[in-house]
Amino acid sequence: MTKKTMNVTKTIGAIMAVGGAAAMVGSAMMSSNNATKKQVKRTANKAFKTINGVLDGIQSMI
Repeated sequence: MTKKTMNVTKTIGAIMAVGGAAAMVGSAMMSSNNATKKQVKRTANKAFKTINGVLDGIQSMI
């Protein structure tokens, strides 16, 4: 029972982190400055590649 509760807690935390990141990106994309939009796109692309690499590493360990 405790293990299930911890898994639910971790899942909720991950969802909250993703939601916060999406809100931050959305807020930055709504700004009128094109340079800011380009920077947000670059940063999001780097973050996506990093997460993809981490997940690939975890998958290869399994």
